[in-house]
Amino acid sequence: MKKFYLLFAALFAFTVIATAGTKNLYKQDFESAGTPADAGWKSPNLAGNMSMQSTEYGAWFRFSLGANNNRNAVLDFNYGREAGIFEGQDVKEYTVKFQWGFVRNSLAAKPQDTQFSTELALLNNSWAYVSNKSNGYNVNNGQYCTLDSICLFSITQLKGAYSDTNPYWIDNQDVSTHATEFVVNRDTTNATITLAEGMWYDIEVTINTETKQTKWKISELEGAEVKSGESKLADNCDPFVKGLNVLMGRQNSVADIDEVKVQAITEGDYANTPTISLVEVDQKKRTFDIYFEEGEILHVKKTEGGEDTAVENPYRYITETSGTLEVWTESGSATSEHVKYDVVAEVIPLPKAAIEIIKVSEGYGKSLKMTVDNSTVPTQPNITLTWEYSNGDKSSGEVASGAVYAAEAQGTLTVTTHAYGFGETTITYENNTDFAIDKTIDFQHTSEADLLAKGFTEIEELRADKMSGEGNWTARSRMWFGIENGEFNEDGTAKSDTHVVWGPTTNTEAEGIRRFQLVPSKLTKEVATTIFAPAYTWYTGEADPAVADGSDVPALKMNYGIGLINTGVKGDEQTAGISVANANIGIDGLTDNDFYMVYLVADYGSTAEHPIFPAGTSYADAKAQYLAMNLGTAVANANQQINGANAKDGQALVLKGTDIFGLYRIDTAITRIDIFKSKNPTGIETLPYNKVVSDHNAPIYNLNGVQVTTLKKGIYIKQGKKFIVR
Repeated sequence: MKKFYLLFAALFAFTVIATAGTKNLYKQDFESAGTPADAGWKSPNLAGNMSMQSTEYGAWFRFSLGANNNRNAVLDFNYGREAGIFEGQDVKEYTVKFQWGFVRNSLAAKPQDTQFSTELALLNNSWAYVSNKSNGYNVNNGQYCTLDSICLFSITQLKGAYSDTNPYWIDNQDVSTHATEFVVNRDTTNATITLAEGMWYDIEVTINTETKQTKWKISELEGAEVKSGESKLADNCDPFVKGLNVLMGRQNSVADIDEVKVQAITEGDYANTPTISLVEVDQKKRTFDIYFEEGEILHVKKTEGGEDTAVENPYRYITETSGTLEVWTESGSATSEHVKYDVVAEVIPLPKAAIEIIKVSEGYGKSLKMTVDNSTVPTQPNITLTWEYSNGDKSSGEVASGAVYAAEAQGTLTVTTHAYGFGETTITYENNTDFAIDKTIDFQHTSEADLLAKGFTEIEELRADKMSGEGNWTARSRMWFGIENGEFNEDGTAKSDTHVVWGPTTNTEAEGIRRFQLVPSKLTKEVATTIFAPAYTWYTGEADPAVADGSDVPALKMNYGIGLINTGVKGDEQTAGISVANANIGIDGLTDNDFYMVYLVADYGSTAEHPIFPAGTSYADAKAQYLAMNLGTAVANANQQINGANAKDGQALVLKGTDIFGLYRIDTAITRIDIFKSKNPTGIETLPYNKVVSDHNAPIYNLNGVQVTTLKKGIYIKQGKKFIVR
């Protein structure tokens, strides 16, 4: 009998209902799957938010949305199989079972900013369907599975995404009262249900492949039924299930899935194959849980010799002897396949920590991020890190993976990995490279004369009443500074008045943003390479090698006094819809031993500096000083400083010399790029870099080794190095 915690809370028990004559056409209990991908899960936009969770009572799959809009994940029932689960089977009726627990998305300040659009759907088209817009519909990005031809069953959050046309939406209504209301198979008349977040539910759907009649039941794990009903599939719907789609509503939703089965009744006895799960490692000792169906008899051939039988599920086996563990089941006259597991009862060393430079400054200053990957370690233990930095004096501490050490002087960082029951490992990083800024490319302070000389043309001013997809630069007072007004708060701190530099037209001190554009027809290969050399802008010519006029890429746009913008729109006539999510930029002539830092500022303003000037400073002087600053912040994810250094949130990227940076469309500007090179290049020997020189004309390949010309979101390879397009 497998047990669970209430989602993040209390303990429950779960009983697998199976008898002799019940065949598992598909079973995924996640006990032996090391990663979501191993289990057959995929997510087109949020693969990094899929994870395996476990306690001493078992493992399950989790999809956590985080700070993202609607995204989905799909479990492909045919993953890793040469034939589909129904091929070669004469199945007239089958039942899909799975367990589900959820936590709703966080409530936004405004109802219209919240999307209650969680949905579970059984599909007959699985992964091939959601990865594109085949059949005229796309479940991939925040859409329900409403197409009758592919949807076999669905549980949908009743409120749905905010929309003036949403039939469930009542303007300005307190949507929190509806956050746990769901509808089954879109039948709002007969099949609305209320589910509790933080609890697990059993879902059971039976489908007759001949009549296309379906029966469904939703129950609490204790056994109490929530709702049951019947429905019929559409005439053009293939009745054979291929996958489970999990769609999550906006921001911080969590879905947990476990015990997924597709079962059919057999005419005679049938014994299902058991599952072996390694649940604990303690030096040489190994603890296994062996799962099998109730009503069957488990046979266990032990590594130290001898056999055992069991009827209680799961069976726990503990050994300190290397050898082959062999298990199988019996049910009536049927015997299952034998499963073998090679047990190596030796101490397992942990992987070494990875030390990554995520920020550099002149001299020896570096932010060193320490991470360790537990995904390949049996049982995926929680690995902690101890660190010591020696530069004459010594400092040390214990941190979690992902912590950052801010080194300010030359020295040695030593990091050791620790986890109960495993062997420790140590890695040393020598911080002996003295960096200096070799060149700065200042987009923010490029003069009007220089922009005109480079071929830019001034276009209309951006003001709050002309949104044009860029309205947040002006509409919400994003860019501001303060001047102390001579008054003080109760705690003695100075008060200040806010002055908006670019903001609403109703503000008398606000002004429009001047914009300069270089249209694609002027963005030839030569211009793209030299206009901000050694940085090259996003001309590639790769979409069609015969194209030399830049028409296959978006225009360059300079928001004057802010930075370089990717318009996201191809062609000189910048009125078409956005067609380019990321525009690539890089630096020529650098090696993997060099770095460059990209300073960014977003139209939401959270990444801009907002200084407070002393009382008596004139508005004109404050504005001049503000505009002379670098508005883009220079912190690269260094929010976990561990040696007392100040850290603040911000957007900046530190990239190795041959890396490519993808600038997101419209809402982000590059304010400046600093290029760092070593003062003593021969001293760079501490990180295993290849001294590859960047070449923006080098071909780009996907992970299958196929050369590509259009870069969508994903991982690619250029000059033998991986890079990510987000």
